[in-house]
Amino acid sequence: MNTTRAKLVAFYQRLPAPTMPVLLIILAVVAGNIMYISGLASDDPIAWTANISHHLCRVACGRPAIDPNVGYLTQALGHLAALDILHGHLPWWNYFEGLGQPLAGEMQSAALFPLTLLFATSNGLLWFHVSLEVIAGVSTYFLAKRLAMPTFLATGIGVVFALNGTFAWLGNSVLNPVAFLPMLLLGIEMIFDGARSGARRGWYVAAIALALSIYAGFPEVAFLDGVFAGGWAVVRLYMLPKDVRFTAALRLGIAGIAGTFLAMPILIPFYDFMKVAFVGNHLASVEGMTQLSDHGASMLLDPYVFGTLFSNHNAFPFWGGIGGYFGASVSALALLGLFGKRLRPLRLYLAGWTSLAVLGVFNILQIRVFWNLIPLVKTMAFSRYVMPSCEMALVVLAALGIMDFATNARAKRVFTLTTLVALALVVWSVLAARTINHGVVLTPTTRIIFIGLDAIPFLSIGALLVLGRFSKVRVVPLLITIVLVAESLLLYFVPTAEAPKQITVDQAPIEFLQNNQGQERFLDFGVLNANWGTQFGLNSLSAIDLPFPKAFSRFLATRMFPSLTPLNQFVIHGGITGIIAQENAVLTHFSVYQAASVKYLLLPNSIVLLPGLTKLGVHRVFEDAIAGIYEMPNPRPFYSTTSSTCTVKSASVGAATVTCPKGASTLIRTELSMAGWQATVNGKAVPITTVDGVYQSVTVPQGTSTVTFNFLPPHEKFAFLAALAAAFFLIGSWIFERRRPARPARHARPRGQR
Repeated sequence: MNTTRAKLVAFYQRLPAPTMPVLLIILAVVAGNIMYISGLASDDPIAWTANISHHLCRVACGRPAIDPNVGYLTQALGHLAALDILHGHLPWWNYFEGLGQPLAGEMQSAALFPLTLLFATSNGLLWFHVSLEVIAGVSTYFLAKRLAMPTFLATGIGVVFALNGTFAWLGNSVLNPVAFLPMLLLGIEMIFDGARSGARRGWYVAAIALALSIYAGFPEVAFLDGVFAGGWAVVRLYMLPKDVRFTAALRLGIAGIAGTFLAMPILIPFYDFMKVAFVGNHLASVEGMTQLSDHGASMLLDPYVFGTLFSNHNAFPFWGGIGGYFGASVSALALLGLFGKRLRPLRLYLAGWTSLAVLGVFNILQIRVFWNLIPLVKTMAFSRYVMPSCEMALVVLAALGIMDFATNARAKRVFTLTTLVALALVVWSVLAARTINHGVVLTPTTRIIFIGLDAIPFLSIGALLVLGRFSKVRVVPLLITIVLVAESLLLYFVPTAEAPKQITVDQAPIEFLQNNQGQERFLDFGVLNANWGTQFGLNSLSAIDLPFPKAFSRFLATRMFPSLTPLNQFVIHGGITGIIAQENAVLTHFSVYQAASVKYLLLPNSIVLLPGLTKLGVHRVFEDAIAGIYEMPNPRPFYSTTSSTCTVKSASVGAATVTCPKGASTLIRTELSMAGWQATVNGKAVPITTVDGVYQSVTVPQGTSTVTFNFLPPHEKFAFLAALAAAFFLIGSWIFERRRPARPARHARPRGQR
């Protein structure tokens, strides 16, 4: 026994120092997602973003995430991107959405992001999110160690940021870049440490983090995180000795340039798509002054003060604009962190960023006007996308507050005061929420659950107040950190507990379409909602996205569905009323839909087809308990010619064999025409002409011709060359600096003492 024990001790001692903290962070992330990992609940968003499944619930079936784009975009488009790559194709184009549109250039698919490959697995969304949370937590741990925090505290705040409010609530690709914010800050700190010590390595982490945050697929969050990191860098640069500032600034610049060049293969397609895209409300006149309702302030410290996600009908408007929460204990300890002297300029910056951000979120004192002076900020949903950086700022401040409590007698005295202030804010949150909660009818069981959820911040603050009475006990800072972790874990866990415990997708209509659709399209009427066709390899005319092809948007508004709003969502709105409106649109513009290669209409089984459509020859070909599928009488094939004497054979959407015995003709392909498409006829490049403002056409000669189509984003070859050059520069610099001895250290001080 003693020998075995000695071997285990020896093995543990040989492990790298970060091994146990990293394992604890992973364990905490697993605990937060245990409902999904164990199979007790399902995170499949099809249960609440489409109407083609049955699901079983526990007490109630709540929404496990705020944004339905976790289904429409993150899951469906990510799955397609992963399959494309695994089949040896770069994911440039999505044939299955609308009339087709860019896949990588759309950005939210995160098509070129390495972790997107996880979507090829059956639980890809779960492991994608778990991986992001682990990266965020581990990076925060190493950042904390760079700031000279003890291991227990670095591990604790690693867990807290891994389970932050954005990860808990949003679900869609908004949260993807968040994982790389602490990594970017870590890279900045490594640059400054290297400038001080004479080491030349350090800017690589910042460059890679910047590139990954862009590849992650949500540029607005990546941009705001970058602005936050830039402010952090300026403050830390000011804190360096003057004689090393230029070196540090130079390496920061190199990291920024290298990271941007590494991301060119995704930035260029996005830029090219944006030039021909409709971006909806993301205009200065609309998004520039949007703000979160004042009632949303109650949710920052007491996240479930209005109940779980969308459970309170009176609070529906608040959920759509919020991007996360802080939590009571994090806020209390962040207040404490304001008073410390060590890293004073950084503390002031973190507090200032969070304060100004919150003022901007609610547009108090018209602060949003000043945020809009930053380029691009006025075109984004600021109130949602600034939250991750605020969460990061408060987590770091909270950790500094715990360090102060452990080492400073003054902080121990201030601790009770700041905790009482936080308690007062939580009480205010509850009182302010009374008008929204008034009149909401709850079952006895639900009421008990909501009371328990509302007790979490009070229990956290109460635990801190009790621990503050024993400030002289050495273990108290560790216990405070445990309170911080426990509250974060409980708050994160709530949405997962409301997810369905079992989901059964009705595969019959999906399989019918897969077996009979061919290259033509179906139009959804609220069964398999927009973009879910992409998940199952089905060409769907329905679409929802941002950015959205401007040509298709214009075509919808003028030729297909003139009353459709907004014009980046060709989906059903308004239940039965919306279904009838879309049926009438098909009836009124029947020939246009057939010309768009619409072969089938997919309707809920409870809906009766309009008699006018029946008279035109639309007839039912499939029926089950959920859906009915109706066939259009004469849809235009995906490939067709203007000459009745020509024949077309096609085994794939990218190629066709055309035989025209009596002369030249025009081949029409009902795919969206835009820059980047290339066509060949018998191996020779030919120009593509746009038909009806949206479709592609090429001229084919008399006889038999093989026609191919291929999409490559404009300028993508140059983008890959730029990324390749940056990668070679990164690797070459790393090798060179490894071989070259470091310069003597200057101004050597204990890490974090500056």
